Amino acid sequence: MSYCPSTCPDYIPENATHYCSICGNGIYNGEEFIRNDGDYAHWECIDGKNDLVEWIGCEIKVMEE
Repeated sequence: MSYCPSTCPDYIPENATHYCSICGNGIYNGEEFIRNDGDYAHWECIDGKNDLVEWIGCEIKVMEE
């Protein structure tokens, strides 16, 4: 574990045990994330409702009579 703050050039990030399926970066302690059937994503990687719906595998449809 590094004792330098994250702004220090000698900072070494901790090892991630889970990775974001959207950006591919590690999800570290203190970061918000969501999980969907074994996949993980940083909360900030979900830009809006449409991204969330797509990520969880749903479709947005228009009701027709």
